[in-house]
Amino acid sequence: MFIRKWILGLAGAVILATPGSALAFDDLDHTTGREEIGYLQNHDILSGITDTEFQPEATLTTAQGVAALVKGLELNIDNIRFIKAPKASDYYTNIDDNAWYSSDMLIAHLNGLQLDADVDAASPMTRGQFATLLWQGVEQIDPDIHESGGSTGTLQDEPVTIDDSLSLPSLEQQILEQVIDSGIASLDGTGNFRPDEPITRAEAAVMLYNALELTGKTDE
Repeated sequence: MFIRKWILGLAGAVILATPGSALAFDDLDHTTGREEIGYLQNHDILSGITDTEFQPEATLTTAQGVAALVKGLELNIDNIRFIKAPKASDYYTNIDDNAWYSSDMLIAHLNGLQLDADVDAASPMTRGQFATLLWQGVEQIDPDIHESGGSTGTLQDEPVTIDDSLSLPSLEQQILEQVIDSGIASLDGTGNFRPDEPITRAEAAVMLYNALELTGKTDE
């Protein structure tokens, strides 16, 4: 049994909200996604850097991003049988099995989230990487998403044109189109997604919330 160590603090300290609690952060007054961040905080999915600061414009690390996806999408390995207890180091070359995020990295891998074996958990996560892993997680919890369009029915048949997606491999381009078509994320005014830019904590929160809404988890 894996004990989750849900920590998003820079030094490992974390303040978790309880369901129904008020938004505790003082630095969200002018932040797009304030309500989404509040929902994720109140459902113990996201936490702040301190008890009063979320730091919405700070860059999300790979470890933080993976932990948010595993927690928010409720990914687990409860139904997988193992000959021996798996460890993150079985699949990653640079992940310490004692790190707070090791079980999240393990669960992500075993749920089809495609992370490089030599991934650096402390590295900034890009917008393209987060969107790709998020969609892979959505497909795990709702395998019929392509046919149903999700609970919001927003998935379109005709893919949108993303002007700056050519920097991505073809598979990631296709995933990004689905992320945009589904309403999980949107393009800027010039038709760009900026997949190579680091994703901020606020941007990740909005995408994750939209994915939860798409899969009906916000109705539970």
